Amino acid sequence: MKSSGWFQKTWWVTGFCTLAFVVFGHAMKSRSRAVEELAFRCSEMEKMSLVAALEKEELSLQIASQSDPAWIELVLLREVGVVPEGFLKVHFKR
Repeated sequence: MKSSGWFQKTWWVTGFCTLAFVVFGHAMKSRSRAVEELAFRCSEMEKMSLVAALEKEELSLQIASQSDPAWIELVLLREVGVVPEGFLKVHFKR
């Protein structure tokens, strides 16, 4: 009879520990999902930062070279289609 009285007095402790373990396990799963999502977002942002840095470098080089006569000639040749004197301009039909 004594053992039955002991179990009746302490059953709630076992129930509480079980409930706490289940809640803790669920919280750890959601925490690990959140950590994985944040790590993915961080890696994506690092990639975007690298791309932006490369684009910035390219644009700064382009700005620095705009006063260079060779660069201006290249842009005129490629973009506008201007040909220096003495060169033959050829048109291709599509």
